[in-house]
Amino acid sequence: MINKTLAILAGGKSSRMNYNNKALLNYKEKKFIEHIIEAGKNYKEIIIISNNKEEYKGFNLRVVEDIYKGNGPLSGIHSALVNSTTDEVLCIACDMPLITEKTLNILGDYSGDYEVLIPRVSERLQPLCSIYSKKIIRNLEEAIKENNNKLQLLIKSLNYKIIEGNEEAKFIEDDFLNINTEKEYSELEER
Repeated sequence: MINKTLAILAGGKSSRMNYNNKALLNYKEKKFIEHIIEAGKNYKEIIIISNNKEEYKGFNLRVVEDIYKGNGPLSGIHSALVNSTTDEVLCIACDMPLITEKTLNILGDYSGDYEVLIPRVSERLQPLCSIYSKKIIRNLEEAIKENNNKLQLLIKSLNYKIIEGNEEAKFIEDDFLNINTEKEYSELEER
């Protein structure tokens, strides 16, 4: 058991997906969110961050609303940290259906001194599949109050650690594929 919380950020407007809730899109006979829940089954708790609680009733998970609404991922990460029962939370976007149990376990099993543990794959940081510490709640609140909603800028102001995998394997790009548009969704379905 990984003594961390997995928080699925499902609060986006999905405007580039014609306002279809990305968490509830189907891939291989399961909803995107179900793929993520399954991959994160070794975490102590799984919570869903969404302002539409009704949509997630059937998942038997705690659904938590944003405390500060309208600040994008910062709002979701803040709410996840405030509402988690663990000190560290892996916050993951709901539109990453290819994430694997192995990748989430590598992140969850990492121990070290950091406020943010952020994966890097193919030279790109993945802030929407990263582990955040409760230590940064005040930093998030200050950024939100000042309307500084750029997540990567906030991360760079904190004690962050970049991880590219573990001794056995490097992360692969497919694991972090996020589906933002109808075109990307149809490409995923064709795989």
